[in-house]
Amino acid sequence: MLSGVEDRLSLLVRNARELVDSGFYHGSVGKMRTGAFDPPSLVDALRGGVYFPVVAEVKLASPTAGRLGAHLAEELIDDYRRGGAAALSVLTEPRYFLGSLSYLRLASRTGLPVLMKDFVVDVEQVEAAARSGASAVLLIEGVFHRGLAEGRDSLIERAHRCGLEVVLEASDLQELELALGSQADVLAYNRRDLRTFRAGTDLSGEALQLMGEDGRPALVMSMMDSVKDVRRARDLGASGVLIGSALSRSSSPRDKLMSLRVAR
Repeated sequence: MLSGVEDRLSLLVRNARELVDSGFYHGSVGKMRTGAFDPPSLVDALRGGVYFPVVAEVKLASPTAGRLGAHLAEELIDDYRRGGAAALSVLTEPRYFLGSLSYLRLASRTGLPVLMKDFVVDVEQVEAAARSGASAVLLIEGVFHRGLAEGRDSLIERAHRCGLEVVLEASDLQELELALGSQADVLAYNRRDLRTFRAGTDLSGEALQLMGEDGRPALVMSMMDSVKDVRRARDLGASGVLIGSALSRSSSPRDKLMSLRVAR
């Protein structure tokens, strides 16, 4: 765990580079996609459906809390499918989140849109997402805004060439303003300060107003546990929510997910 570390995002970016250099992403199986296979669209999932979309996350551990529950990734994926998730998010970072590209491949077999969630700083990670069946890949605006990595726009362009949609995450309004100038397909606001992994100032209302004026689907992420939290995000104008820890910690992730169901 990253106890006592205040700049956790910087450490996790360095860790991502080490994983790239070690060949972790290069070794993923599968072939690069061509026009013969179109994965289900995360954008479409966030814009459709009878119920307000919940993107359910396969999250086994966190850098601050350690192991979140006793569930295996396979169990979470099956529970989320049966519980009515609009899409799946899969953490693939192995050291601090206990993630794996194999979980991404398993999730893609459900037929739901799948987001690869990682600390993406290199084209090799983007290509691994495409080879592993992902529909979309996450980028973090703060990584590029703080100069921890370069090439945000080239990574978005490469993702699009690989047949992936891009979710671009911001954790404050300055980052969000920068994200609005990107070609990302989905904009996301994370209520957590990624430098400390603690709660940041909750500016969901202001962030969703900006994203609503833009018109792209808008996700709210982190620190949501109840149907009240989901309903609030919906009422503020979100297109969907991404929920991980609350589901992973639950004794029955399927039942927990179903308890978060609200009408669109």
